[in-house]
Amino acid sequence: MAATLLRGLSCLTRALGWWIRQPILVTQSTAVVPVRTKKRFTPPTYELKYRTQKEFLEHARKSGLVIPPERLERPIHLASTASIFDAYIPPEGDARMSALSKEGLKQKTERLKKNVTSQLSIRKIREYDANFKIRDFPEKAKDIFIEAHLCLNNSDHDRLHTLVTEHCFPDMVWDLRYKTVRWHFVESLEPAQVTQVRCSSLVNQSNMYGQVTVRLHTRQTLAIYDRFGRLMYGQEDMPKDVLEYVVFERHLMNPYGSWRMHAKIVPPWAPPKQPILKTVMIPGPQLQPWEDGKEGPAEAPSPQLA
Repeated sequence: MAATLLRGLSCLTRALGWWIRQPILVTQSTAVVPVRTKKRFTPPTYELKYRTQKEFLEHARKSGLVIPPERLERPIHLASTASIFDAYIPPEGDARMSALSKEGLKQKTERLKKNVTSQLSIRKIREYDANFKIRDFPEKAKDIFIEAHLCLNNSDHDRLHTLVTEHCFPDMVWDLRYKTVRWHFVESLEPAQVTQVRCSSLVNQSNMYGQVTVRLHTRQTLAIYDRFGRLMYGQEDMPKDVLEYVVFERHLMNPYGSWRMHAKIVPPWAPPKQPILKTVMIPGPQLQPWEDGKEGPAEAPSPQLA
């Protein structure tokens, strides 16, 4: 009896030992991880319900949806205009014809008509600017002209914006990047004079602008160098006589506005400008990867003027 009991206890001990030695399994929370397959997304195909734009607009109008038409509107800048109101066309060669000839009489008649229009414009400008005087304006315009061109020498664009309008600024600084400008005013060959005055409105009748055309006959020097210091245009030590008709503009509605250079009038009979000299480099011989180019003391080709 005792032997049977001992044999049963040993079996129970073996069973419990085996159960204790087994690893404990801990249940963890499962998470669903999406797996990207090789199947690619194909967008659904939509059938055109409306064949023309007119059918689409009619369906939208029936649904109560009003689609405004697209308008190509051009933004404007109220501080200046985008053109010249009435460009002054000087006579050919800036010569004065005899009043006894037919052409001279016609020229004198047109000048009288323009002078009447200029007098009316002067009165209109004086309503907004009481200090405006024709006698003092040419000297003031010449100072603005000189200072604006001197700003190109040191690329002072902040000061240039206060001396020229937004219409004139791109024309003055166009294609001057990485270039050196040397402009110098020598003297005035003739006193500056006002040839035409115009006053007009923009957008509405109360928004007034004034434009004054000034004749400037001066002696200047101009030289433009490229980024490598090569001369492209003009001569720095060779003054030239220049006859220009410059238009100055002011926004009369702005009490803090000032007269600024707006544009230059180039008559059709004016001679063509001097072409710009561009430098090009002649390519040297193409060497193979195993050649070092030290076979002879040949000099490198110098750049030539086109």
